[in-house]
Amino acid sequence: MRYLIVLSLLFLSPSITQAETNQPTGTRINLSATAEQSVSNDEMIVYYRVEEKGSSAKQLRQKVNQITARLEARLKSEKVQHKTTGRSFRPHWEKGVFNFQRWNASQSGQIVTQDLDNISSWLGDIEAMGVKLNNLSFRVSSNKMRAVQNELRLQALKKFRTKAASLSKGIMAKSFRIIRVQTSGASQPRYERGPVMMADMAMAKSAAAPVVTAGESRSKVTVSGEIEVPFTNFPVQ
Repeated sequence: MRYLIVLSLLFLSPSITQAETNQPTGTRINLSATAEQSVSNDEMIVYYRVEEKGSSAKQLRQKVNQITARLEARLKSEKVQHKTTGRSFRPHWEKGVFNFQRWNASQSGQIVTQDLDNISSWLGDIEAMGVKLNNLSFRVSSNKMRAVQNELRLQALKKFRTKAASLSKGIMAKSFRIIRVQTSGASQPRYERGPVMMADMAMAKSAAAPVVTAGESRSKVTVSGEIEVPFTNFPVQ
């Protein structure tokens, strides 16, 4: 019987040791730190549509195709990325019913460029062709944002360590260790005059070329985590 008790203790002891190991060895504190900065937008996105209405389906398709072909030819010499996002052909909606004697044909697309110095010239040209601009906005390109957020992440981690050290000193701890840490980042566009909508572009048609301003975005990285400081016995006053 005595041997059975000894063997039982031998088998139980690793579990007891493991349970003790998982217990906190100090006081744990949750904290976070943030680093942020303004970043100049370096990329423009334009959403457009080519739209025609009439009674001849064949002629409508031809008109849309002609304008689209002229658009592509004009953009071919520019440093832009251009893609078609949709195309539709449907009967005209009039007084709550479809009028199958009249048709609407349209094609929509997206233009993205980082060549901001030459926007005004081709933007005015495609408007003159009959291309309607649904929306124009600016953002920070992926490569630039990645570099900015990498730098902000290092700054936020430094702030996190500084804050952890300050909290540790506040409870008279001589050291601390990081139990876990994670980062999250975000960017918020901030425009000089907001997104340039179709109405704004219509007003600019009388000018030689539209005037647009890229503005800035606000980039932010937050580091949050948990630290542990050694237990400290404080005297009761």
